[in-house]
Order: sequence, then C-alpha cells, then structure tokens
Amino acid sequence: MRNYILMFMLALLLQACNSNEKKVPAADTVTSKASAPLLNKTPIDFKGLYVFGNEVNTFQECANQKIFWVNDSLVDMRKPYEESDKFLSYPYESVYAEVKGYLSGKSSLGYASEYENVLVITEIIKIEPKNFRTDCYNYEFIALGNEPFWSLDIIPFEKRIVLKDVAEEKVMEFFYSPANISGGLYHYTATNPKNEKLEVLIRKEKCSDGMSDRKYNYSAEIRLNGKILKGCAIRKGEIFDDRP
Repeated sequence: MRNYILMFMLALLLQACNSNEKKVPAADTVTSKASAPLLNKTPIDFKGLYVFGNEVNTFQECANQKIFWVNDSLVDMRKPYEESDKFLSYPYESVYAEVKGYLSGKSSLGYASEYENVLVITEIIKIEPKNFRTDCYNYEFIALGNEPFWSLDIIPFEKRIVLKDVAEEKVMEFFYSPANISGGLYHYTATNPKNEKLEVLIRKEKCSDGMSDRKYNYSAEIRLNGKILKGCAIRKGEIFDDRP
C-alpha cells in the first residue's frame, strides 16, 4: 500500500512539471514577435513615373528606379492621370507624378504580389506629362518638328519607339531596336504589328526648330510609308539655357 501511494504522488508531480513546461512560450515565437518591424505610416514625398491601365497601377521612383504597386484607395490617381494633358496619348503611357505616401511592404494579393513593395498614396501633389527635362524619363532621343507638327520618342527602357503625328492626330508604336551608329549618324529601323517600317536618321549637327531661339545639337529625319518628316532631336542628358 505504501508503495502504491508513493507511485501515485510521483505521477502527480510529473504531470505538474509537464503542465508548467507547456505554459512557457517557445523562444522562436518570442523572438519573431519582438523583431517584427512596425509599419511607418508617416507620409513622405515620392517623385516618379506613374502608369495606370488594365491590370497595371504602378509607380517608378525617380531616386532609385524601383517600381512599386500603387494602392490609391485613399486618393484617386486614375482621374488626374486620365485628365492630364496627354495629347495623342497611347496605352500605358507614363506621366510624371509627385505624391505623398508610405510603403506598406510586399502584398500577397493579385498583381500587387508581383512587386516587392506597395506604395500607399495619401496625397497627390501634381501629375503632368513628362518631357525631355523629366529626370527619370529614360529616353534615348526625343525628336520633334513642325509644319507639320510631330514628335518621336525613342525609349529603350520600354522597348518602343513612339511617333505622334499631330497633323493626322495619330499615334504609332514601333518595336525598339538599337541604332546603327557611324560617323555621328544614328540610324534606327523599326517595325510595328502592321509590319510597317520606320526609319529614323539622327545626325550630330546644329539644328533649329524655326519657332524658338533654342539651338539643338542633333537633326532628325523620319521616313514612314513614303512620308518624310524633318526636325531636330534632343539626346538624353542635354541641358539647354532656355530652362523655364
């Protein structure tokens, strides 16, 4: 009988020890909770290129070229994007934007999950068309002419060449291919889904647009469907004295 009582008391003691062990949280659980970063929702300024379209809502920051998915549930980015002065715009054309917001981390939802971070927009400072002075616009050349008015953007980053023919109110996109460079001449050839062939000749020579006092360092000639357009060109990084 005495041995039975001792064995019963020993079993109760072991059960109590096991119960106390279960109440102690695992070390890795404590560490993970303590080390989890707190989300800083203090808005800061962001400058970059914004794009909205079917299954696309992104912001490419000027400072480091990183691309974020945009959460604009607090402010509507779509309306000012569509209302910005984008004459003869084309699908997924980027605009320059300055906004306030914060980064909320990587999302696991839908298309947002394809990006490393989500930018939550809290305020729109301005949205406007980009131009040759937009720092983070990674064009190679921008060409332009008048009588008739036209412009052409060569954009390696987007793998496209875009011709805006103002006289015909038409925008045409072509697949980008690097230029054949020889003796100060940049010769681009490109095609589009309609199999139309575009030729762009940019020469290193002084050029005037005939409408302003600006002196360009490159001339431009566009050949398309038997039509020839002539004007001047700006190379990325050039600085002009007529800065507004």
